[in-house]
Amino acid sequence: MNRGIREYLNVVKRWWWLLVISAIVPMAITYYFASRQLDVYQAEVTILVGRNVFQDPNPDSREIDLSNTLATAYAELATRRTVLERVIQRLGLKTTPEYLAAQIGVNVRPGTQMLEIRVLDADPETSALIANALADELIRRSPVSEESILEQQRFVEIQIEELEAKIEEVDAQIDEWTASLAELTSATEIQETQARIDALEQVKARYQTTYVGLLGVSRAESPNELSLFEPAVVPSEPVPRQTVLTVAVSGAAGVGLAFSAILLMEHLDTSIRWSKDGVQSIADLPVLGAIPQESKRESLLSGNPLSPIADAIRSLRVNIFLTRPQPSYTTLLLTSPGVSEGKSFITANLAIALAASGNRVIVVDIDMRRPALHEFFNQMNVIGLSEILSSMDDGEELEPPIPLQKTDSGNLRLLSAGRPPADPTALLTSSRLPALLTYLKNQADIVLIDSPPTLETPDARLVATMVEGAILVASDRATRRELVQRAKDELLAKDVNLLGIVVNRVKRKDDYYSSPVHVGKHREAKSWGQNGSKGWLKPRDVAEVLGISKSMTREWCKNGRLPAVKKGLRWRVDRDKFAQMLEDTWDVKLGPRRASELAKRT
Repeated sequence: MNRGIREYLNVVKRWWWLLVISAIVPMAITYYFASRQLDVYQAEVTILVGRNVFQDPNPDSREIDLSNTLATAYAELATRRTVLERVIQRLGLKTTPEYLAAQIGVNVRPGTQMLEIRVLDADPETSALIANALADELIRRSPVSEESILEQQRFVEIQIEELEAKIEEVDAQIDEWTASLAELTSATEIQETQARIDALEQVKARYQTTYVGLLGVSRAESPNELSLFEPAVVPSEPVPRQTVLTVAVSGAAGVGLAFSAILLMEHLDTSIRWSKDGVQSIADLPVLGAIPQESKRESLLSGNPLSPIADAIRSLRVNIFLTRPQPSYTTLLLTSPGVSEGKSFITANLAIALAASGNRVIVVDIDMRRPALHEFFNQMNVIGLSEILSSMDDGEELEPPIPLQKTDSGNLRLLSAGRPPADPTALLTSSRLPALLTYLKNQADIVLIDSPPTLETPDARLVATMVEGAILVASDRATRRELVQRAKDELLAKDVNLLGIVVNRVKRKDDYYSSPVHVGKHREAKSWGQNGSKGWLKPRDVAEVLGISKSMTREWCKNGRLPAVKKGLRWRVDRDKFAQMLEDTWDVKLGPRRASELAKRT
């Protein structure tokens, strides 16, 4: 199939619902108003302009052309205010010339000298009356009206009758003198009689000439003459409404306008697109995978290995390592041009897929501004990357063990971002991060890093130079191509090994930055125990300590993961039991700085 036709078909498939609505809405509105209209009747009167050429054996073409031109002029005159006011006055109509003009339709049939006037009205008798009155008014306003024509014809007829009588009388005299010639014997008498006959013949000839002239005048007609050819009769049936045709045209017009608007939006929309026939590259970057849009609970985290998203993630895993079979990558970073692209979602699922294949995986969240990766694994965010980097001095060796959290996948451990520091970029630019990455690589087969958006902060570009490969995540029909190109240029400018791009949400949109943890909003220790009853904590306070969202805190209260009871409509967490839970959960030696930090929070 032609590429252009296929693109149009894809547009129709994407926007079919809008095209259907654009057809149904105008069709319904049109049908509603068309069905409520009253019946309308049409009366038609025909006026002949000029001489009737159908009764002339030798019609003059010039006269016909002149009559057609005059018919056009009278057609224009038929809807003029002066004529319409006269018709309204004669019939006593309760209307205005403007409204009456809207009821009148005028048509000139080419080459026939016929002027047709059609009048529409809800009353059939009124339509016929208006049509005939309008025709009569035009005839009256023509230079040669019927009254003057009748007077001329009567006069000419009288003259013709008198000439006929005189001609008959002269013929009788001629016959009488001609008959007397046979009885005459004298040459003189014969000569005198013949002279009288000749004189009578001359008189007769003059009479005949005058008769022919009068007869021509009686038959002559003016090209600027109007006559009623066919009067209007009272219509018996209303004008067909043609509702079906009108509704169909309105629907087609709605579809046409909607399709034009869609094409304009498609032309102005520069977001990346994923189609079923596949896209080999975007911004000259190979496409490593297309992830269907599913909710978090329908991903690999739900434990459904046969879901479409599970297959897509496994395909992404294969494509990544096909780019370099041996030796395989040990450190990978996932980033995106902007926020809400779903990179944390893909990072979490890719980590699960890699762990399921037998790899020891450590997934690290370096997005310390908006940490989200821990929520995908249903874990806390009390101590993480920010605490580790903050507690180290440049050149200081790490204090193992690093607080890696276990996940439901046995080979997968999580290093959360920790609480948002005042200056995340300063921590990432120190020499502590390369030392930490080296340590993590020794503890796992693959270290997978979830970074902030490339174009939002310099964090991703900084860390991307420390890993073996970087992957760009973009959202289908949401990320603009120019942003992908800018992110690519920013990473390549730092000599980053950019492996390719992953197209996310190929079906519907999702958001993973809707509940960010903001910097500088931690509560002071003195507020603990003072919220509500003594010894009880509010869910929002617990959420601040654990670094999770309020919704997840309420969920943990419901399923018993937190020592909480419901009082009325509100949940309350036992402060002492909560502190003991933290101690049991983080059974590690934190060092003096990290222990002090945790003590301040709890």
